[in-house]
Amino acid sequence: MAQVLRTLDETLDYLYSFINYEVDSSFAYGAVHYNVDRTVKLLELLGNPQDHLHFIHVAGTKGKGSVCTILDALLRAGTQRTGLFTSPHIERINERISVCDQPISDGEFIDLMNRFPPLIDKFDRDSMPTTFEILTTMAAQYFKEKEVDYAILETGMGGRFDSTNFCDPLMSIITPISYDHMDKLGERIKDIAGEKAGIIKPGKPVVLGYQTYDVTDVFASAASKLEAPLYRVKAHCSFEIQESSERGTLFDAEVFGKGIPGIFLSLAGRHQVENAVTALLGLEILNLLPADRALHHALSSLELPTRLELIEGKRRFLLDSAHNEDSARVLVETLRSSYPYNRLVTIVGIVKDKDAAGIINRLAQVSDLLIITDPVTHKDLDTDTVVAAARSAHSDTLLLRDIREAIGYAVDNSDNADIILITGSFYTTSPARSIIMEKW
Repeated sequence: MAQVLRTLDETLDYLYSFINYEVDSSFAYGAVHYNVDRTVKLLELLGNPQDHLHFIHVAGTKGKGSVCTILDALLRAGTQRTGLFTSPHIERINERISVCDQPISDGEFIDLMNRFPPLIDKFDRDSMPTTFEILTTMAAQYFKEKEVDYAILETGMGGRFDSTNFCDPLMSIITPISYDHMDKLGERIKDIAGEKAGIIKPGKPVVLGYQTYDVTDVFASAASKLEAPLYRVKAHCSFEIQESSERGTLFDAEVFGKGIPGIFLSLAGRHQVENAVTALLGLEILNLLPADRALHHALSSLELPTRLELIEGKRRFLLDSAHNEDSARVLVETLRSSYPYNRLVTIVGIVKDKDAAGIINRLAQVSDLLIITDPVTHKDLDTDTVVAAARSAHSDTLLLRDIREAIGYAVDNSDNADIILITGSFYTTSPARSIIMEKW
C-alpha cells in the first residue's frame, strides 16, 4: 500500500526525495536525464489534465517570471480565471502553483501529492520523475480541477527538454536571452537561444521579446520550420518613458498599432517596461487584452518579490535576484536612473558556476561598501572565488558568510538616506527577505 502523506513536512520530504536538478547540477544535460517523457507519462497516468487547458508558455533567460506575472495580472483584469506556474519560490513552495493570484493551500498541496505515490510506483527505478516534473504535473492537474481559463507556464531551465514543454500552447513567448546555465545550455549565445526555441510549436504564434544579443535568426529559423508566426516586439511595438522612479515607470506605448497612453507600471526600470510591452503584445495577438481602465489598474498594482523589491523599515532595503552579468548590468542601470540614495551598501551571495567576476564588476561601479555572504542553499558554493573577484574590483570589501550577520552589519553601517542592496541569487534574496521582515 502506498504511503499516506498527512502533513506538509511529510509531503515535502517525499517530493524532495526525488532528483532535484535545482540543487544538483551534476547530471549531464541531454535527453537521458533532461526530457519531457516522464512528465508526459505522469500526465497520462492522471488522465491527461492538460487536454482541458489553454496554455501560454514562456521561456527566456531574463524577465520570464516578470512576463508571466504581468500576463496573469492582465488576464485577471479581463475577468479571466488564471493558473500560474513559476519557479523558484521565494518563501514557500505553494507560491509556484497559484490560481487567480492565490497560491495552492497546504491542504490542497498534500491532497494532490497523495495521488502520486501509486503513479510513481509504475515507473522503472532508473527512470523516476524528478521533483520539478512532479510539480509541473501537479500544476496541470490543479489547474484542470480549478477550471482555469488560461494557464501560464514558466520554464525552469532551457526549453527543449524542460518539463513544462509537454504543453501545446496557444502562444509561446521568448524573453531576453543571456548567458546562464552555460554548462547545460551551451557556451555560445546562439546555442542557448536554440534550447529556448525548443518551446516553439507547429503553427502556434511566437512572441520574441526585446533582445540584447543577435539571436533573432535562431528563432526565425525555428519558427519558419514549424510554420509558426513570429512576432518581434521591437518590430510591432514602441514605447516612450515619461517618468522613472523607485515607485515605478510612467510610459506611453503603441502595441500592434494600438496606442495605449499614460501607463503607470508599478515596477522600476526600463527592462520591466519592455517585459510589460512583451506581455501586452502577446495578449493583443490573442485578442485577450482587457479594457483600458482594467489594463491600467492591473499594471499599476503589480508586486514582484525580490525583483527590484524595495522594503522600507528601519532601513531602505532593495532586493534583486540578479544572477548573471546582464542582470547585474540592468540592475545598475535602474539604480542610476530611478533610485536616489546617499550611499549604497551591497550584500552579494553567488552560487558556484555563475559569472561571479561579471556580476561583481558591475556592482562595484555603484557600491560604497561591498559585503560578500553565503547564499542559503544546498547548491555548491565557491565564495572564496567571489571574494577574490570582489577584492580585485572594490577595495572596501568584507566577507560575512552568515547572511543575518551581513544584514546586521549593513544596518549598523548605514542610515535612512542609504540603500542596502541585496543581490546575486534567489538563494540570497529569499532568506534575506525573511530576515528583514522578521527583524527590520
